[in-house]
Amino acid sequence: MNVLIFEDEKHTATRLTNLLHEIDDTIHIVQIIGSVKEGIEWHRENEMPDLIFQDIILSDGNCFDIFDAVDITAPVIFTTAFSEYALRSFQVNSIDYIVKPYDKKDIAKALDKFKKMKGAFAPPEKTLLKEILNKEKPTPKRRFLIKSGDNYNIINSSEIAYFISEESVTFAVLFDGKRHIVDHTIAELSELMDREMFHQISRKAIVRVESVEKISSWFNSRLKLQLNPPAEEDIIVSRERVKDFKEWLDR
Repeated sequence: MNVLIFEDEKHTATRLTNLLHEIDDTIHIVQIIGSVKEGIEWHRENEMPDLIFQDIILSDGNCFDIFDAVDITAPVIFTTAFSEYALRSFQVNSIDYIVKPYDKKDIAKALDKFKKMKGAFAPPEKTLLKEILNKEKPTPKRRFLIKSGDNYNIINSSEIAYFISEESVTFAVLFDGKRHIVDHTIAELSELMDREMFHQISRKAIVRVESVEKISSWFNSRLKLQLNPPAEEDIIVSRERVKDFKEWLDR
């Protein structure tokens, strides 16, 4: 069985691939795709796979941009963090789902459903899915429970200046300069945080509006940010996110 994976976090894609092979060693992963642009190009140049594992939020947009550009006829299993109500609606439309982080039992169950109902799976119905997801915006995350040795601390979202990913580990950097590991990827946090206050500027970083002290032009039509507190590395707004970042700041 040929399986196409859409996932923009490398370690998450690797975990999904390994779990799929553990469950069924005949599965062939034809490609792992992390962006809308790459996904559209791949679909235009290749035959439809037997099954697609589709992350909703990708590095340069969401999966609906792909569905708008290409006629997807393969069965789709969504990987998502949206609410239970929305997920039930997906099922009604003959589309299965898996909630991140990936669990072997959930993947096995979805694959079993696919095999049993292979002829009954319908292609994604774009209008319905957009309506579902627009209605079911998650409540912005207000605080984090952080483990420190044998103890736990509570950090309010208002204390966080920005999130940064370093070697597949995500840190919340507070305005007082302290750093704490959080159990979410940047893509997941982009969906969980208050979008009026926080904005994803690249695959590696999310910034809070009050943390942005200076904005400078950078190479290849990108922007360089000076943050408070200062970051340990250059904070760059990726080219495909510059327009949205400017609009976010100019509200």
